[in-house]
Amino acid sequence: MRIALGVIAATCATPLAIAAIFGALYFFQVGWFGERGWPLVQDSILLYAAFSAPVAFFLIVAAGGPLAHRLAHLGHTGFRRHAMAGIILGSTPFLLFDGYVMGTNLVLDVRPAPDMDTVKMALRWAALGAWCGLWSAGAYWLIVIRSSSVPNFPTSPVR
Repeated sequence: MRIALGVIAATCATPLAIAAIFGALYFFQVGWFGERGWPLVQDSILLYAAFSAPVAFFLIVAAGGPLAHRLAHLGHTGFRRHAMAGIILGSTPFLLFDGYVMGTNLVLDVRPAPDMDTVKMALRWAALGAWCGLWSAGAYWLIVIRSSSVPNFPTSPVR
């Protein structure tokens, strides 16, 4: 039951991470967010949250959960290693996709080699994925790994 709750929490953490970063960027009027109104920023949050939740669920079930349990089995129950795993797994889909697009453009000679703006955009997407991965790893670690490694941590309801 605790693993199922961890998967749900980690999946929900990704849209929350997107909402937090987009809200902060809007609040501080950074870049695109400073030029747009709040309703457009809300639409962006909803769009990215709707896209990221299924991707996060797949990554948690396919790689994040098994990796977290393997780390815990090896005795690494601290947050730092789990956070690094979340950051790496969170940025991986963006790096793979951006690498595919840039590589295809180079091989097919569709357009000139990627310029610095394209590389910066790819790194921004990877940073957003890493941010979401950190939140997901934190939620999963807190509910599943930490609660099973801390003595006297309540794992079942008190009767």
